[in-house]
Amino acid sequence: MTTPFGGGNIVGRAAAVTARAGSRTVLITGVGKGLGRALALELPKKGHSVVGCSRSQDRLTSLHSELSSVDSPLSDSAVSSSDKPFFMTVDVCHRDHLKGLR
Repeated sequence: MTTPFGGGNIVGRAAAVTARAGSRTVLITGVGKGLGRALALELPKKGHSVVGCSRSQDRLTSLHSELSSVDSPLSDSAVSSSDKPFFMTVDVCHRDHLKGLR
């Protein structure tokens, strides 16, 4: 399968691009599964803060548990709260969900 990025590991390529850009806060919609989830797991390892939205609270809970696991560098108590991922249940296709984000 060919991708617009020329194939290969898209998550790795995205992480490499953001690593060159310096530390950023990254907003990921669809953070509960697929590419969004993979990026949410990889980008904090590169020093980026992640803000993520998903329509599924169950998927957010699962992702949060995975990031908080003993093997995760984000489970260290020395990590400041501003560096920890922030997740919210939001459907970005519904305006009423977005109004609460202001």
